[in-house]
Amino acid sequence: MGLWNWLLSPIGAAAVHPQMARTLTALQVVSDLIVGLACLSLFAALIWLTRIRRDLIERPIVRLIGAATLVTALSQAMAATTPGTPPSALESVIRLLAMGLDVAAVIAFWPMVPRLGAILSERDDALRSLAASEAEYRTSFESAAVGKVLAEPVSAVIQRVNPAFAHMLGYEPEDLVGTNAWDLSFPEDDEGARLAWGRLMSGEAQVYIREKPYRRRDGTPVWARISASVVRDDQGVPIRTYAVIENIDERRKAELAAREYEARLRLAVESAQIGVWEIDFAKGQARLDERASAMTWGQVPAEIWLPLDGPEFAGWVARIHPDDRPVRDAAVKAVREGAKDVVQMEYRVRRPDGAWGWQSHWRAIVERDPKTDAPTRVLGIIMDTTQRALAEVELRATLAQRDLLLREVYHRVKNNLQIVDGLVMMQARQLKDPTAAEALAGLRSRVYALGLVHHQLMASTNLETFDLGPFLQELVRNILDGGDHDAVSLDLDVEPLQVDFDFAIPLGLLVTELVTNALKHALRDGRGRIMVSCRPSPDGRVLLSVADDGPGRVANDGGGAGLGSIIIAGLVGQLDGEMTTRNAPGLVTEITLRTPERT
Repeated sequence: MGLWNWLLSPIGAAAVHPQMARTLTALQVVSDLIVGLACLSLFAALIWLTRIRRDLIERPIVRLIGAATLVTALSQAMAATTPGTPPSALESVIRLLAMGLDVAAVIAFWPMVPRLGAILSERDDALRSLAASEAEYRTSFESAAVGKVLAEPVSAVIQRVNPAFAHMLGYEPEDLVGTNAWDLSFPEDDEGARLAWGRLMSGEAQVYIREKPYRRRDGTPVWARISASVVRDDQGVPIRTYAVIENIDERRKAELAAREYEARLRLAVESAQIGVWEIDFAKGQARLDERASAMTWGQVPAEIWLPLDGPEFAGWVARIHPDDRPVRDAAVKAVREGAKDVVQMEYRVRRPDGAWGWQSHWRAIVERDPKTDAPTRVLGIIMDTTQRALAEVELRATLAQRDLLLREVYHRVKNNLQIVDGLVMMQARQLKDPTAAEALAGLRSRVYALGLVHHQLMASTNLETFDLGPFLQELVRNILDGGDHDAVSLDLDVEPLQVDFDFAIPLGLLVTELVTNALKHALRDGRGRIMVSCRPSPDGRVLLSVADDGPGRVANDGGGAGLGSIIIAGLVGQLDGEMTTRNAPGLVTEITLRTPERT
């Protein structure tokens, strides 16, 4: 028997291998039973599907498919009961019926395939959309600039937290997962916060909004604004809490600083007796506070917006002194036209008792039109400066009296020194001893230096300081004119420097001694040149230099032991100076002095 006949012959396998025949029969029975059970399972699955989605398959088709699967299952069960034998007439009829129902079910079900495909496609789209939405939510949650927290509503245990909130408190997100949210608050804030939270849990409130301090990891507070809502199930039971927490610490500090500044400003306004007013150019109105109104003696009522061109303000302007109105009108115009952001004016006003009082006004533009840049709102203050003005008048009178007296003192001291100089000169004329006469001539130069200081102060503007240049010019010129020194020339190089009495006296005497020494020792023949300079030194002090073009100092000439040298050393010490001398080729004396104090 060939292989093909053996495979197709119903008795071929049994004839050759009886044991195989039994095995094949068992496999047939098992396969028929499994196919039948599969048909029943398919029918059960179809019934379950149609109960969930009644719109998925029409009922007649469901019934047809159900009948086909049941009849097919019955056919398979009957085939399993008669393995290896020809089917009976009933079995054949059932098989034929199953075949017809299967064909009819397939034909009826085929139009449903596109619908099922569309449903599956919609499901896939929904899953992809859900995945994208979940990714967007995760990204939004994790990368949000504000804090976000998911928590269990009843226990307040944190389930998820984003980096913004964790870092705001000095933690990493994983550090806060599992933490009770109330542990991040301060105890003194718990009572009010828990009451508000309870209203959210009970449904009395739909949202929980609160500004409160949270406790950082280091224990310091940070202010935040929390907005929380609750997700509930179908029965209204809270299942999750979602909170957005915004860091408002800087804003809170700014608000506290603003309130403190406002309190200080109010205190300053009250203590300084300042009135405040404002102008709305858009409406053409102005309003004064109580104190500003009081400074108009009730001419302009307080806390009422009044037209700028109304009788109230016109009556107030009429009280201003006629001589002061042009200045006031110019300042008002500058603000109205926006030429200046801030202006200040001071003028006299007629009091109810008829006397003139002084008032000071400050105006500042605080708002401008964004299109035209024209001022739209102006704030200002008004102060009664009558007492200050009277005090200034009295002070000016006192200063004028003081200046007059001081000039008189300088004048009298100068005159007295001139009398002393005259007496010394008369005495010198009576002397026959050249040494004594020379000594009195030196004394006259010193007295002249003292008198010249008083003369310069008397002629100065502030009676306290004067310029050093003209002083030294006149001082040295007087020394030269006082003897037979017509052939001696003077080079003076002095930078502008304001000096006071305490600096000018020793400096004048010092220059007198140095120039006198140069004339006496270096220019004995009455010819030569003297150079005097005074300028700032590199170290910020003052450098005084007196030089001549004589032969210079000879070693061991005995210089430095006379009265003039002693006086020079004392004066240098009085001025906190340092003196050096050198030959170049004449004698050059350089003295570094402290900078004169400004008064």
